[in-house]
Amino acid sequence: MAETGGSGSGAGGHMRMDVLLWYLRLVRSRSQGKSLAEQGVIRANGTRVVKAHHAVRCGDILTVPQGSRVLVLQIDHLPWRRGPAEEAIACYREPEDRRAAG
Repeated sequence: MAETGGSGSGAGGHMRMDVLLWYLRLVRSRSQGKSLAEQGVIRANGTRVVKAHHAVRCGDILTVPQGSRVLVLQIDHLPWRRGPAEEAIACYREPEDRRAAG
């Protein structure tokens, strides 16, 4: 299973980076998420991610390249499925200090 601790929003739960990217609709397939993670272009809490199985938890801040821009996301709760875009967007937000910076 991709996460532990029951539901995705539970304390102590985590999810693989490649699965999270796919569930949040940041990539079109899990294999694209795996490839992106292994390229070392994603950062989790300031640390470079080089493994697809990197554990992501609630509260983590991810830096993910998206074409010509870079997304900075704070994970509010882990998704339990790859649902509609609205459901995916509700799982994360842009950190407050990032919004203030511009």
